[in-house]
Amino acid sequence: MKKQIKAVSCDIDATLVGDYTGGLSDANRKALEDLMDAGVKVGLASGRAYEDLKSYPENWGMKRPFDFYIGLNGASLYDDTVKENRIFFEIEIPHIKLIVEEIDKLGLDSHLYVDGVTLFSKASDRFLKIKQTKHRDFRVVEDLSEMYEKKTSKILINCGDERMPAIREHFKPILEMTGNNVKLVRTSPGCMEFVPAKANKFYALQKYCEAHGIDVKDVAAFGDTTNDNEMIAGAGLGVCMCNGSDDTKALADVISEYPANEDGFARFIDTYIL
Repeated sequence: MKKQIKAVSCDIDATLVGDYTGGLSDANRKALEDLMDAGVKVGLASGRAYEDLKSYPENWGMKRPFDFYIGLNGASLYDDTVKENRIFFEIEIPHIKLIVEEIDKLGLDSHLYVDGVTLFSKASDRFLKIKQTKHRDFRVVEDLSEMYEKKTSKILINCGDERMPAIREHFKPILEMTGNNVKLVRTSPGCMEFVPAKANKFYALQKYCEAHGIDVKDVAAFGDTTNDNEMIAGAGLGVCMCNGSDDTKALADVISEYPANEDGFARFIDTYIL
């Protein structure tokens, strides 16, 4: 029996898109549009800022924008009905300073969003890769202090999966110094992000559902890793991609039969929802 769903919330990397190039397969595009045509509210839920997310429908060749965009790991929500982007949580400036300076001591590179601009601590390989996309404002700071002049909702570091356990351990006392108001989560292979402790994708999803009279029991959420955990656990139907991390699989109602790079999302939608 197919499950009746009123809204679908989707992570991007390793969920809708399998190879991290940002390209969407024809099958997944059709599944998203079929959901919209059926009257289902469809949204993206990502660590990216809305300034990035708003270009995805056009870049993917879709017929219409998404109904909502959960950005910055749930710290923001853009509701396309009211054309408003709400910011729920930000990291305080003293905590940004503490974290950014510690990242620099470890020799890692970092970047964060401030007023629609991406600030990089150094001209890293990631900076050079993003520079080629030319889809938003970004620059390398001349002095590290520029990164903590204003509040932000996330600080991203590139460290590789093999270093993540040691880095988590290293930053435990640093996060305690913030009063545990900041947490560190894995957001994609090789990447971790410092985010406000209260921010998560399910929080923003709940806010959207409340505004539109949708019961979260009637929502399907798709994701693959730690920053999707609350959304996967809280939605009526939480789906972790079979290529996802073990912690996220443990919270899911269902694990997809096919991975993201084999149209796992589209195959699931066609089999179990539409």
